[in-house]
Amino acid sequence: MQNCLFLSNDYFDITIYQYGREQCEPYHTFGPAIRNHYLIHCILSGKGTYQTGPQGQSACYRLRKDQAFLIEPNQIVHYSADGNEPWEYMWIEFDGLKAREFLNHAGLSQASPIFNASTEAGCQEVFSCLLHMLDEPDMLPAQVVGYTYLFFGALIQYSSTARPLPKDDIKKFYVQSTVDYIENNYMKEISVEDMATHLGLNRSYFSKLFKKMTQKSPQEFLIAYRIHKACEYLRSTRLTISEIAGQVGYPNQFHFTRAFRGVMHLPPNEWRKRNRPELVQHRPNSGE
Repeated sequence: MQNCLFLSNDYFDITIYQYGREQCEPYHTFGPAIRNHYLIHCILSGKGTYQTGPQGQSACYRLRKDQAFLIEPNQIVHYSADGNEPWEYMWIEFDGLKAREFLNHAGLSQASPIFNASTEAGCQEVFSCLLHMLDEPDMLPAQVVGYTYLFFGALIQYSSTARPLPKDDIKKFYVQSTVDYIENNYMKEISVEDMATHLGLNRSYFSKLFKKMTQKSPQEFLIAYRIHKACEYLRSTRLTISEIAGQVGYPNQFHFTRAFRGVMHLPPNEWRKRNRPELVQHRPNSGE
C-alpha cells in the first residue's frame, strides 16, 4: 500500500488530507464505518462492492475497473474487494470550500456516488492526475494542489452524470474571472488578448461576451479600473502624476493623462486640486 499524507494547511478551496494506492487482498473489507471527509476511490483493476447508508436502507453497487466511487463525510459505508478479482484502487481524501460545488458539477452525491467516464480517454485523464501525484511523492504542496484541481476539472468534464453550469452562470464566471485578472494585473501592460488567453477563449468571442454582460468592452473596463485606482493615489498620496501613471499600468505619462481626461473629464492634476488641494500646494512641480 502507498499512502501520502498532505500536511499543508494553506489551501482552503480544496483541502487535501491524504491520497494513496492499494492492491487489495481477496475479500479485503473496510467498514461499516464513517469517514470525516470526502473520499474518492478510482478503481485501476479488478472488482468489488460498495455499500452506503444505514443497515436496511443501504444501496449496494458492484464496481469494476475504470469506475470510481464517492464517500461522503458522516455516512456509514462498507466496501469489499472481490474474492476472485480483488480490486486495486487509488484514493484521495479531501474537503474544503469548493468540494461540494465540484462534486455537484460532476453529478456525484450520496444518492449518486458512482463515477462513470463518458469516454475511455476521459477516464484515463481523470486517473492520470492521481497517478502522477503518486508517482512523484516529493511534489511541492502547490504542485499537489494543482494536480488536484486538474483531477476535479477532468472529473467534471468527463463524468457521464455531469451537470454543466447554466450558460448565464458560465458567462458570469468568465466576467468575474476577468475582473479578478484585472485587479491582479492592472499595473502591468496587459491587453485584451491577455485576458482572453487567461480564460482560454477566442478574443473576438470574449470581447463580445464581456460587452454583453457589462455594457463595457474589456478595454474600457480596464481603463476605467486603472483610472479609479489612479484617483485613489491622487487623493491619498503625494506621488507625482508620472509616478501614479506607472503605478496603474501607464509607462507613458501622456497616454495616462489622455486616458484620465477621457474618463474623468479633467486632467489628473486638476482633479487632484479639486479633491485634495492641500497635497498640490506642497507639490508645485508635480506636472501632468
